[in-house]
Amino acid sequence: MNIQQINNSLAITDFLANQGFQPAYKKRNDWWYISPIRPAERTPSFKVNTTLNRWYDHGSGEGGKVFDLALRLYRNETIPETIQRISEQFFFSQATPVKERKLPGKPTAPAVPASPVAPSPKIEIQEVQALSKGSQLSAYLLNRGIRHSTAQPYCSEVSFSIGEKEYQALGFPNSSGGYELRNAWFKGSSAPKDITYVDHGAASVCLLEGFMDFLSLLELRPHLQPKSNFIILNSVALAGKSLELLGQHRQVFLFLDRDAAGRRLTEKLLHANVEGIDASSFYRNHQDVNEYLVARKQRMKRSRQKHRLG
Repeated sequence: MNIQQINNSLAITDFLANQGFQPAYKKRNDWWYISPIRPAERTPSFKVNTTLNRWYDHGSGEGGKVFDLALRLYRNETIPETIQRISEQFFFSQATPVKERKLPGKPTAPAVPASPVAPSPKIEIQEVQALSKGSQLSAYLLNRGIRHSTAQPYCSEVSFSIGEKEYQALGFPNSSGGYELRNAWFKGSSAPKDITYVDHGAASVCLLEGFMDFLSLLELRPHLQPKSNFIILNSVALAGKSLELLGQHRQVFLFLDRDAAGRRLTEKLLHANVEGIDASSFYRNHQDVNEYLVARKQRMKRSRQKHRLG
């Protein structure tokens, strides 16, 4: 399955229904929803035109096809992961076929079968080294508000290849030996994909979606490090793998993203058989912990500059 096949085969209304979203009302071919990609709203502003199979969010000014919507809902996943997730969720023979709009005076072009797509080259780890303080990767982290001293115990510099080309990225290990890989232009992961469990032998645990948020939380609240364990999902799709570990802790602090997917997961965990506490209020005006950290440091920098000029 590829992006073109997904966009041509899957109705947006089917996709939204599968994610738990139902229209607030329908007006002919326009189905109106409470926006799934922004914080909760009272008046539906997210429209799906079932004839065109296109969506438009009047609150954010965004719109597009079904895969564009999937990328916004699964914002912590790579494109290949999103394609795989949709392929697993939908057996397209069961999905509502998308009707092509026939424009007046214009003959409908014959359907062209999609060309088979070769599988993406696999990420191969070549070398893992300690994170150097003066490296470009440390500079990248500093741009994200994270100091070398905070990241060094958990991250490495990883050389990896995709096909015949070699690259370098920040590597964050998961519990099965794979790595989350990040640099200024790349976001991916090596197999096997899994959650990361940081065990300090504590009775409480902090749950986060990505390792940038984990490192950001340590920057903001360094006192948590010896007092709490941490679970980093590395993808909201792996939330199920964390349930057994979460149930082993007396308290579960949820530092999940404040987008639609993160809020849904937070609500599910608060009603699950875990002692969940939504701890996201301090970054409620931001998408995630890292975005809050970067904004906070920028405010502090402007304040210092203003003080010196004054």
